[in-house]
Amino acid sequence: MASAILRQWLILTMLPLPPRRIDSGALEARLRERGIDVHRRTIQRDLIELSGVFPIISDDRAKPYGWRWTDDASFARSLPLPRADVTAASRELVVRLPRAALSHLVAQIGGRSRRVADDPDGTKDHAAVTVAVDDTGAARRRLFGHAHEIEVLAPRDLRAEIATMARRALALHTHERASR
Repeated sequence: MASAILRQWLILTMLPLPPRRIDSGALEARLRERGIDVHRRTIQRDLIELSGVFPIISDDRAKPYGWRWTDDASFARSLPLPRADVTAASRELVVRLPRAALSHLVAQIGGRSRRVADDPDGTKDHAAVTVAVDDTGAARRRLFGHAHEIEVLAPRDLRAEIATMARRALALHTHERASR
């Protein structure tokens, strides 16, 4: 049985930044994937307790109620994750990247057990690589940090998530600010 502090820390790392939210059922499933079997009601109690200490809120505009970090909780992006040997759920990805930087980039995104195949576009300087990575927010941020070099081919939901992040970043950085 996992300790309460580990479970609560994992819950914090699973909470999204606004405007996204996650309900206790989804948290229960993600914890179960990591080998932590806990009842949904315990997760709800944990969230209420954590909201007294951390800047997290319940979004009760629609059911099921979702939890997320508050708008000003920018530090949430850098929450350290527990060691991989404490809890490790992984996700298989297929990414397209330059062959010359293959080892370096796979290491940068925390990839394991890779299989290399020819580039689906037929170019010789790129490869399609199947890797297992931790299914965490930190892994997504590492992928996004290398989005100019690494293209996520699968799974589609992660590809869409990275594309959404890129559109938001583009909108944020193309907006003209008034000079002071």
